[in-house]
Amino acid sequence: MATYHLPDEPRPGALQSAATDPMWPFLSTMLIGPWFGLAWFVLNGFALGSPTLKREIALIALALGGKAIALLTMFAALEAGWIDKSALPYLYLVAVAVMLSATYGVFMLQARTFELFSHFGGESKNGVVVLMLGIAIVRPTVSPLLGSGLLGLVLR
Repeated sequence: MATYHLPDEPRPGALQSAATDPMWPFLSTMLIGPWFGLAWFVLNGFALGSPTLKREIALIALALGGKAIALLTMFAALEAGWIDKSALPYLYLVAVAVMLSATYGVFMLQARTFELFSHFGGESKNGVVVLMLGIAIVRPTVSPLLGSGLLGLVLR
């Protein structure tokens, strides 16, 4: 039995049947929310046996932490009187851009792994059903529970 593996070779495990194209978690991050999409990215990384899983998780932490820092900075600037309250919706876009940029990095890392996974015969699930159920049922149910505090803003 050969024990040699390429460093970028996916090693799918028990969750292999849940593997999907990383486009679906990326879309769900945008359409449902980071709380759903980023968790799906982690699950997909395990399912694909991603060799870059630690980097993916670090980028997910950067996405959430970067958005939180951007929001805290925005609120501190408002409190200090440096910005007007009418500028908040526009500055919120900066926080969203930070989160989506890091999320796109996760997508790019998983896309390489997914291509190798598919090339070598790995079967993937179509994520459109999960995405549609998430938009129609999960988002309306969970979003109100997140609240309007910092955690709710970061996870929305």
